[in-house]
Amino acid sequence: MNIFTTTEKYAVVNILANIMKADGIIHPEEVKYINFVYNDLGITIGDLEEISNIDDLQAQLIIQAMSDEAKNRAHSMCVTMSEIDGDVDPRETEIIDRLFGKID
Repeated sequence: MNIFTTTEKYAVVNILANIMKADGIIHPEEVKYINFVYNDLGITIGDLEEISNIDDLQAQLIIQAMSDEAKNRAHSMCVTMSEIDGDVDPRETEIIDRLFGKID
């Protein structure tokens, strides 16, 4: 079951890519995870150009307008991306906190 609209999917993937690149190291586990997400969300090669057209502010506004259920799933996906390489970088955490608020 997919709870995201097309625009929401694009915003989530955009944010995941930002988290993946935040520490300056793209780990193989991060690549595997983003490929899993592409498959899970039905993202195609053709969608990647649309995704690249979304800037950080647009992605943030899209995330903020999501339903609570979609926001919770997106947050969980972002946390997974930040943890998947075994090292949660503060720059990754900062992106997540900025989008979803600091969660203690």
